[in-house]
Amino acid sequence: METSRQPRPPESRPTTDNVSVLFGVALMLVSGFGFTCSILIASQATRGGIDISTSNVLRYLVAAMLLWAWHAASGITVRIKPRERYAALGLGFAVFLMGAGYLGATQYIPISLAVLIFYTEPFFIIIISRFTEKEPVTIPRLTAICTAFFGLVLALKVGNPNSLPTIGILLAFAAAIGMALFVTVSGLAIRTASPQAVNLHSLAGGTFLFGLFLIVMGKPSGSITCNGLLLLIASGFSLAVGFITFFGGLKRIGPVRASLLMNAEPIFTIIIASILLGERLLPSQLAGAGLVVIGIVLITCLPKAVQREG
Repeated sequence: METSRQPRPPESRPTTDNVSVLFGVALMLVSGFGFTCSILIASQATRGGIDISTSNVLRYLVAAMLLWAWHAASGITVRIKPRERYAALGLGFAVFLMGAGYLGATQYIPISLAVLIFYTEPFFIIIISRFTEKEPVTIPRLTAICTAFFGLVLALKVGNPNSLPTIGILLAFAAAIGMALFVTVSGLAIRTASPQAVNLHSLAGGTFLFGLFLIVMGKPSGSITCNGLLLLIASGFSLAVGFITFFGGLKRIGPVRASLLMNAEPIFTIIIASILLGERLLPSQLAGAGLVVIGIVLITCLPKAVQREG
């Protein structure tokens, strides 16, 4: 006598899309850590007498050379179609705008304010993505971005911005726009081209512009010691790790999520500085870091269908 078998209920397993998203989030967090280490190491080099322009040229040159060597060793082709190639090389301008604007702003306004203005870039990205990615500007997304931004205000201890040089504020906003353009245009370019090939072309374009800027502005000031050169090489290595993991994460989670996850970078900076320099974190800074984490969790864990509502 045959008995009818009841079908087993499907096991609850993570879907491939969920695993890909979680891996993308992990890559973006590693990217933020890499960028943080690069900036902190480069700042040590500039304190030793190396000017910012020279620092940028050498850091990005090292990063581009390491990325090219990685492509050559792994056998990955760096050739892409002309249209994507020109777009990727054009991203070099965004790379230059980020580096020159961000570090240039710190020469005129407090670093905390420069960082805060720079990380207004998620607001620019969500607006640009409305047209490039057809991503709606929804309440859940704005809530996550505003939560993380308010957390940065607390964590960075931004003081009164009145009576500060306008040039510094404009440079910081220029860096934020450069970052927004970099993220959104990269998201479009990697649809039909290898993410790391686009990465290499954008780094090459940015390095060329940094070098051109150094030549136009005159000879570099200061001297490069052996220790300073080693610091810049280490900074370039961290920069390469940051860009490689950034493009890997961007491919998986898209520009809006990627932009908000980059808010973890200043939190990493505060934590590392407190460990290495012995700085004591205030309760308000810890609360701000918590809000950044909440914003990241909201934009990461909410289903895409919920994020697109509103």
